[in-house]
Amino acid sequence: MKKLQTYIKNIAISLIFIFLSLLLLSTLYYFDILSTNIVNYLRPLIILLNIFISSYLIGKKADKNGYLEGLKYGGIVLAVFFLIALFFFHNFFRIRFILYDIILLMTSVFGSMLGINKRKN
Repeated sequence: MKKLQTYIKNIAISLIFIFLSLLLLSTLYYFDILSTNIVNYLRPLIILLNIFISSYLIGKKADKNGYLEGLKYGGIVLAVFFLIALFFFHNFFRIRFILYDIILLMTSVFGSMLGINKRKN
């Protein structure tokens, strides 16, 4: 039960951080401070970086098998993203989105593996 609370807490913090940073990015784009090319590169980078940091922190708290912790966390994040896409977007089954989901999952696994290796004994 304690692990589930850790996952829910990290996912909530991640989603809030993603929402706020994308809101800031959209605001800067709206006022023509950032160009379209920069915004197109920063959107996925913000999400990937956030997933990496969150899974790194989960990996630091894990006892063993960091890749499984990252796989669990990435799976939960992908399920949340899938539900958001299901409710708000109708055409979300494209190769591009599937590849993006695989990249998110690999980022989560890599972050937790790095986190479990960098923890203090």
